[in-house]
Amino acid sequence: MSEKPEFLVIGAGVAGLTFADAVLGEGRSAVIVERNDHIGGLARSYLYNDYWFDVGPKRFHTEDQEVLDFLLSVMGDDYIVVDRSSAVHLFGRYFPWPLDHRALFRLPFKVMVSAGFDLILKKAPKDENSFTEYTRSRYGDTLYRLFFKPYTEKFLQIPCEDVHVDWAKTGINRAVIDKRVRSETLFDLIRTVLLPTPVDTKFLYPAAGGFGGFCEKLGERVVERGGEISLENTVVSLTTDGGRVTEVELANGRKLSPEHVVWSGNLRALAHLLGQEPPPIRYLSTILFNMEIKTEVLQKEQWIYYGGTDTVLSRVSITNEMATYMAPPGKAGLCVEVTGFEGTGHWLDPEKLIPQIQADLVRLELVGSPSDFGAVHVEKVRDTYPIYDLDYKNSFARASGMVKPFVNLKLLGRTGAYWYNNSDHSMKMALQMATHLLKGAPMDAKDALFRV
Repeated sequence: MSEKPEFLVIGAGVAGLTFADAVLGEGRSAVIVERNDHIGGLARSYLYNDYWFDVGPKRFHTEDQEVLDFLLSVMGDDYIVVDRSSAVHLFGRYFPWPLDHRALFRLPFKVMVSAGFDLILKKAPKDENSFTEYTRSRYGDTLYRLFFKPYTEKFLQIPCEDVHVDWAKTGINRAVIDKRVRSETLFDLIRTVLLPTPVDTKFLYPAAGGFGGFCEKLGERVVERGGEISLENTVVSLTTDGGRVTEVELANGRKLSPEHVVWSGNLRALAHLLGQEPPPIRYLSTILFNMEIKTEVLQKEQWIYYGGTDTVLSRVSITNEMATYMAPPGKAGLCVEVTGFEGTGHWLDPEKLIPQIQADLVRLELVGSPSDFGAVHVEKVRDTYPIYDLDYKNSFARASGMVKPFVNLKLLGRTGAYWYNNSDHSMKMALQMATHLLKGAPMDAKDALFRV
């Protein structure tokens, strides 16, 4: 006979763990199924020797009291407060991001002049859905051509002309963080540079275990509250009847008949389980090159964007700038990100890229010498970003449409809700969904949750 937990959660990332914790806290039962051998999803951390690495730059910043209370209830006093420090590599130099007064006189003269003309000759976008038109109208053709286009195409692996404007809008939200810093147009950038307002953005970060230390604590609380986390397990079949999911069979042969199924996994996989044609959505995956550096590195930012087409890497996190315990004293950790699609290109043999990436890091004046490199650990992380192409809204509507007939099947989190968001947004969505399913309270739309 099938077991009958009240909630079955697919995915043990931040969203799934938060949801399970919330319903368990109300005395309900929950089982989490996770395909990997470790909880945390995109918010996990890796430990090699004495070096900690996150999946790219991670930190907590929220203005929502419910989310902050939740964070502190999990971490207790085991957190540190971190100042923000990020940069972008442009024109062969490092600039602080968002731009400040230090950047103005370091830009190439021709770029300053050309960008100035862009501001004067500003044109409204011809297509409101186009990333290209939106970015050109706000930042001008010069910055679009020299940075936004090459960086976006390298990162997303599709032409900019095929990218939806929402990628730009949510990307600005994610990059800037602090609402007191405006960078939505070229004029905003210039005003920020010429008339800088001091902004002291603070982040919370776990005092041990990297960002994944938070998920470890949350996972422990889930188990303490009576929840179960089944690792290295997947759903192999769904049985539906009368507008409900009635039975779920797992890869280990176990069968469950939950009252509710909360899906934070891949939507194409869900479509197959429902016997439907997968919607035309795509997920970008990431290869992490977690590099032990035997000395300190030459830059002091927490993360740096690299827009140039002369290197395959798109972003580098300097782990010990987020928390000193992330690397041994006098040494550093670099998390180098290369994006692509699972099963193709560099995904098939990423180790071949290591010599090229190391040479680039020296050339880009981040690492002082080839002899500074220690061990390199390659990690493949699936489904790290939803791709917002021009038709993504219709594609997601098809995906959500296949779920709507089943009243006890819900979509959650970055992957399940196909949402380019932050961890705090996933937490808020999970907390709201728990209250919605337990007490009937309404849920905010995804766009509204960006206020968090």
